Amino acid sequence: MTSVLKKNLKIIIQAGLIALVLMVSAPLYAAEDASRQQLQVCLKKSSDMPDIAAAEASKWLKQGGGDAAMLCRAYAYFHSNEFAKSAVDFAQLAATRTDNKRGSLLHAQAGLSWMRAENYKKSEEEYGKALKLEPQDPDFWVDRATERGAAQHYWDAIDDLNQALKIMPDMPEALRLRGDVWFKLGNGNKAQDDFHRAAQIEAEDEEVSKKTPAKSRP
Repeated sequence: MTSVLKKNLKIIIQAGLIALVLMVSAPLYAAEDASRQQLQVCLKKSSDMPDIAAAEASKWLKQGGGDAAMLCRAYAYFHSNEFAKSAVDFAQLAATRTDNKRGSLLHAQAGLSWMRAENYKKSEEEYGKALKLEPQDPDFWVDRATERGAAQHYWDAIDDLNQALKIMPDMPEALRLRGDVWFKLGNGNKAQDDFHRAAQIEAEDEEVSKKTPAKSRP
């Protein structure tokens, strides 16, 4: 795997897990204070002591912890590098969601877990489900392109990145990854064009940020 693919994978892992905790766990369990508090403790432990957290979450699940327990276990499995187990839990959670955004996040996380397990066929399936729910989310196209690049399906990765850039033309992550894939395909000119455009956009964004008063920034 090339350095750009590795970097993109790291970004996906960080952003995906943060989004999952913030957008999936809190809304699902906000009405159950005890369950929510237990989930928060479990999620923190899953990052610091994933093996212990996975065992405790499994016990919690048997005691009726439901989706909260399974979410924590999936997260713990991921951090303990038990990616296949993590993927199964995330996919099961996704299958019960009726909200497209949360369902797509869970399917994407299952796709990431299968990718880390190097089961690219199942990863492809889960990313496909995420995109079916949220086809206008450019991040999911980039995520699947990362999986396709890891599987050395370079032309399919190009198709996904083209779609991401159709939705968000000035997306540096998509441009850098497409440049990396073009390089893999032996097209150095297109690769350099994408790398240059990504750097240009980031420089422009940085310049705008410098000129924007601190109080006006989000």
